[in-house]
Amino acid sequence: MAQPTSQVIQKVNDLLFFDNLALYYLVERVPPQALARAFNSADGRLAGALLGIMTNEQRTSIHAHMVKENDGDDEKNAAACDALVITANDLYARGFLTKRGKHFFGRPQDERLSRPDE
Repeated sequence: MAQPTSQVIQKVNDLLFFDNLALYYLVERVPPQALARAFNSADGRLAGALLGIMTNEQRTSIHAHMVKENDGDDEKNAAACDALVITANDLYARGFLTKRGKHFFGRPQDERLSRPDE
């Protein structure tokens, strides 16, 4: 699904320009199943960057989900990548991210980033 042009983050490869704090916010907001699908289909550099900021428990969980979600369903994989872009745009709109040039930086927050389902 294509993103509207008014969105700051247009495609999943734009996430390659996120700093570690911005990636941390993204990992905290996206469900592990969607992350696993994105890891299976997105640029390997993005997967490496995301894995680099995860805890050992998160990595173990993601690897387990990657095995389960590796069914070759391109439609679900594309939807997972879209979920990353949508979540990143939400973080930007809510002030968790700032943009300088083509790079995105996480803004330190005083309170813990809450998930919408909590």
